[in-house]
Amino acid sequence: MIIRPGGNFNKMAAEELHELLENAIAEGATRLVFDLSMLHHISSDGLRVILKAIGKIQERKGQVAIAQMEDQVRGVFAASGFFSLIREFDDVESALEVVNEVTN
Repeated sequence: MIIRPGGNFNKMAAEELHELLENAIAEGATRLVFDLSMLHHISSDGLRVILKAIGKIQERKGQVAIAQMEDQVRGVFAASGFFSLIREFDDVESALEVVNEVTN
């Protein structure tokens, strides 16, 4: 599953994404790639949603990756310690290759 949030990832957007991810994981999703190429800002609510998704996918022995972050968003992820939990890639194709290899 590829997730592409855009613009400002605020509380309202986080609530919508949380519901989407909860449903996808409940239906058996074990591979996620967050394409953040269109994301300009992420709030703590957005980070929390991504963190919960990482935890649930990893509990199921799945994989999550992030691709194409802008520098400002990368800085928020780095300051939050996310790179110890998730791998970052320059493009979605590379992220998909690695996520698919690891879980197959």
